[in-house]
Amino acid sequence: MTVAELVGRALAELGVGHAFGVVGSGNFHVTNALRDGGVPYVAARHEGGAATMADAYARTSGRVGVLSVHQGCGLTNALTGITEAAKSRTPMLVLAADTGAAAVRSNFRIDQDALARSVGAVPERVHSPGSALADVVRAYRTVVEQRRTVVLNLPLDVQEQPADAGPVPAVRPLAPVRPGAEAVEALARLIAAAERPVFVAGRGARGAGDPLRELAAASGALLATSAVAAGLFADDPWSLGISGGFATPLAAELISGADLVVGWGCALNMWTMRHGALIGPDATVVQVDLDADAIGANRPVHLGVLGDAAATAVDVLAALDGPRTGYRTPRVEAAIAERGRWRSEPYKDLGGPDGIDPRTLSTALDDLLPAERTVAVDSGNFMGYPSAYLRVPDEHGYCLTQGFQSIGLGLATAIGAACARPDRLAVAALGDGGALMAAAELETVVRLGLPMVVVVYDDRGYGAEVHHFTGEDHTTVAFPDTDIAAIGRGYGFEAITVNGQADLDAVARWVAGPRDAPLLVHARIASDGGSWWLAEAFRGH
Repeated sequence: MTVAELVGRALAELGVGHAFGVVGSGNFHVTNALRDGGVPYVAARHEGGAATMADAYARTSGRVGVLSVHQGCGLTNALTGITEAAKSRTPMLVLAADTGAAAVRSNFRIDQDALARSVGAVPERVHSPGSALADVVRAYRTVVEQRRTVVLNLPLDVQEQPADAGPVPAVRPLAPVRPGAEAVEALARLIAAAERPVFVAGRGARGAGDPLRELAAASGALLATSAVAAGLFADDPWSLGISGGFATPLAAELISGADLVVGWGCALNMWTMRHGALIGPDATVVQVDLDADAIGANRPVHLGVLGDAAATAVDVLAALDGPRTGYRTPRVEAAIAERGRWRSEPYKDLGGPDGIDPRTLSTALDDLLPAERTVAVDSGNFMGYPSAYLRVPDEHGYCLTQGFQSIGLGLATAIGAACARPDRLAVAALGDGGALMAAAELETVVRLGLPMVVVVYDDRGYGAEVHHFTGEDHTTVAFPDTDIAAIGRGYGFEAITVNGQADLDAVARWVAGPRDAPLLVHARIASDGGSWWLAEAFRGH
């Protein structure tokens, strides 16, 4: 057994979930060793796509996603996706071949450790045949115990050497970090004194849905999420949906009216709190997080609680004296039932010769597509529409790879999420810019036979820039019409072009079956003059 084979076997035994990549000479053997160990592998058309597939798989499944790349250029091709994963604290392992120690003149030679470190990933290395197993286990533990993206460099001169096939040690999950008793009592007192409490759950609370619901019910608290935790409280009548730029007018009104805001595994950053506008001047702010550095990082808090979100919710519930009405009044309940979703807000339809109104499009798709869905959203002026209008069944039904704010990641996100949840229809919501940037992966969708609908919100340009730089020369950000449906057909999709609501009848026919091929919906959308969340978003630039 070679070191490359040992690495693949060890990771398979440790329990990694799914591998994605582009195979070259440097990662050929380790990738096949993963496959021989029973780890499913998807061959992407570009390393950048493979990186985001692995990221989205990990987010959606809760298991470790693996990316396999060639040395040098394979790693640099994947860098945007790796950066996104690292910034989002995705538990992902990158297997990166590396040049041998003596290959100082190799065309592939770069400082891969420094490259990984520069984007926030953790560089690790297989140093020798004798240390190979320990090196792999150390990297894996960093991934799962610290929720980090790790780049494990595999030098070619080490990969090819014989290795001892010893037993792979088990890596058992660590017990949740419980909060301190004083912090629990302090939070319980604040909840007991609050008249209008709101809980905002973030990425770190995606596994704490049930305890948070129970605590919120006893506290009289309304429930909301950051964008990346959307769907966590999907079926709760006291849920306000997403807090921040995508929030409904009612959600913004009720959150800003809270006298207690508790962030659970949530950064409470400028996106989730609209640069602080959603925190009332007299509101008490509490942040519960596993990471001490995260508490108070984006805004001052009155109380910081260091602990696991679920464990903290359980302990605080036990410390409460009894249930409270809080914010859960009949008036608020009626308002949420009536205006709890964006589709309930009246609007003037902008549809016409230039295309369909994106709100009309999104509302119709929400009605037409199966409820068991996973929505993956790319970046751009359009992104608020699918995020706000397309319902998702739970926190696994929405995947937003926007920690680095790159366009072009949405299609690969949908592929990774579809591999994690093949029982659900994957819906990739893309702008025309991001769709064309990632078009090669349309072939991957067809080759894998994934159940997927790709919706392209085509405004013939980079809409965010068009609407932000009003009255200026848009030559660099505007494009002529492109027949994106024809591109989809070329890759093997069933494809339609939508100019108005009547054209969506074809979506209903596809949903009815037999769905022999994935569907691409090329929607020419009318200009909205800049979506409602865009001005807020550009304040963060």
